[in-house]
Amino acid sequence: MTQTYSRLRLILGDQLNASHSWFTEQSSDTLYLIAELAQETNYVLHHVQKICAFFAAMEQFAKALQTADFQVLHLNLDDTQAFNDLPQLLRHLIEKHQIRQFEYQLPDEYRLRKQLADVSAQLAIPAQAVGTFI
Repeated sequence: MTQTYSRLRLILGDQLNASHSWFTEQSSDTLYLIAELAQETNYVLHHVQKICAFFAAMEQFAKALQTADFQVLHLNLDDTQAFNDLPQLLRHLIEKHQIRQFEYQLPDEYRLRKQLADVSAQLAIPAQAVGTFI
């Protein structure tokens, strides 16, 4: 049987901040998602070492959160290849884990900010954006 959670929190690759308020208390009912996505590798030309460094940092952050007993789902590129984009992945996980609330830290990048605002408006559950330094 698939584990269910009340809340899904998305952490993007440039938001790996262990001092964020999200990490002041643990809840077994909150799932943290860190996902490597093809959409982040091909929207603009990036040096392959930059992409590798981001993905390695994401993996290490996920491991650190797991070590601190947070519920973390780290998905690598192979794990996310079946999904066309972030909204499709989010919808899948929300349904699979019976999520009742979605939260994300506001991206600095307009493209992602708009994508997350659009998918949040379409979800049948509450969605909330929070600052990256609170």
